[in-house]
Amino acid sequence: MSLRNYLLSVIAVLMVLLALGIWFYPSNSDFRAENPLWNGVQAMATDYHIQPLDALAGLPPSPYGVSLFVIPYLDFKTAEMEQLRRFVSQGGRLILADDYGYGNRVLEYLGLRARFTGEVLLDPLVNYKNERLPRITRLQPDALTANTDNLVFNHATCLANVSGNESLALSSPFSFLDLNGNGSHEDNEPSGPLPVISRHQLGDGQVILIADPSLFINSMNAIEGNAALMRNIASGADALYIDQSHLEQSELYRSRSWLQKARHLASTSAGSAGLVIIALTAALVPVWHQKKEKNE
Repeated sequence: MSLRNYLLSVIAVLMVLLALGIWFYPSNSDFRAENPLWNGVQAMATDYHIQPLDALAGLPPSPYGVSLFVIPYLDFKTAEMEQLRRFVSQGGRLILADDYGYGNRVLEYLGLRARFTGEVLLDPLVNYKNERLPRITRLQPDALTANTDNLVFNHATCLANVSGNESLALSSPFSFLDLNGNGSHEDNEPSGPLPVISRHQLGDGQVILIADPSLFINSMNAIEGNAALMRNIASGADALYIDQSHLEQSELYRSRSWLQKARHLASTSAGSAGLVIIALTAALVPVWHQKKEKNE
């Protein structure tokens, strides 16, 4: 075997090994149901049979009894926001968990006054390990807050324009919004209690706002009363879905998506024929080179 053919063989083997590594390595994208790492939601999705959606068009036609988790880190098209509005108004329950994403775009389209402030909520006294992990102990009696007396948030924000009867959970009186990012409470910075979970009626359905999607990730969902909140959400739903079409994609996820498309293409008649042609070409090129060298 010539040096050129040897190098081509090595490159081909390395490419196959790289593809296998990409295919079998666990997903590392934030908030994805297939991600078993600290930043995924596989534990929650497995325990409560939550079905991931790659497009909102995959929602069932009848939304009664259906709960949909949306973590809006990518922007929405108008048609997608209309799908959400129709889903809720016809009886579905939208759980919009956001801190620094596009949640307010959705709320504006739905015609709700409530907003995510998008500012960091700190609590230097009532917290889990540090001020960026505020412990939420002011819980209103409700089916969503049953069987727990506290929650732990992670780099959260808070809600604005929420009335008292809409609020389900508030931060402690020692919490505040760190508007200037210096970690200290200034006179112009809003202080607690500040709403972090609320419920809003819309048509025949409901919108639940949670000012921290990290509540549901694998590393947080079993801390303190967080697991109870998830159980309460699941107990009131006949079916649970999570929208993954508005989550950011890691390089690993994009590479795996490319491989999935290639696999799908290879399973078609045209794709299979193309692979046969490529394989025959790869097998015959060395033979052709040998004949050419012999003739020369």
